Amino acid sequence: MHPLVRDLYKRFLFAGRDYPAGLEAVRKQVKKAFFENRHITDDVELKRAIAKGRYHARELVAINQLHKYRHIKNKYYD
Repeated sequence: MHPLVRDLYKRFLFAGRDYPAGLEAVRKQVKKAFFENRHITDDVELKRAIAKGRYHARELVAINQLHKYRHIKNKYYD
């Protein structure tokens, strides 16, 4: 396995711990996406797919932060 792919998988698992739907939901989606793209061997395509995956990982972190913000806002403000 390419080290960048392994790093991307770890990023998803780390971000998925706080995901509102749970780590298992994130793991299933990520595993499905990784298996769909396992045929990629070209370096250019691999870098493009990793960049797209990193974008989605950042979106996952943003969703987690928004969820936490809304929870705190609802707890302290009416």
